[in-house]
Amino acid sequence: MAVHRRVPGGELRDLEEQTPVGEIFLGALMRRQLALSLRVALTLVAVLGAQPLLAWLWPGYGRLQVFGIPLPWVVLGAASYPFMIALGLYYVRHAERIDDEFSELLEP
Repeated sequence: MAVHRRVPGGELRDLEEQTPVGEIFLGALMRRQLALSLRVALTLVAVLGAQPLLAWLWPGYGRLQVFGIPLPWVVLGAASYPFMIALGLYYVRHAERIDDEFSELLEP
C-alpha cells in the first residue's frame, strides 16, 4: 500500500517553476475565466441585440413612445446601463470566486 504525502506548497512550486502540473492548473484557471467572460458577453449581446430585433418583429413595440422618444431607443439608451452595471457586478463577484478557489487550491 503506497502512502501519498502532500508536499506543502507543492502546487505553488509547480506554478513558479512552470512545470507541466503548473501549466495544467493555470490552464484550468484560464478556461474558467474565459467561460465566465463569454457567458457575460453573450448575455449582454443577446439582451441588447434583442431590442432592435424585437422592434422589427413586433412593430407595435417600435412605435411606442416615452416622452416622444421611441421605446427601443429608451431601453438601449437609458435602461441598458443598470443592466450592464448588474452584469458587471455579477462578473466581478464570480471572477473573484474563481480566483479565491484557485488560491485555496494552492494553500499548503
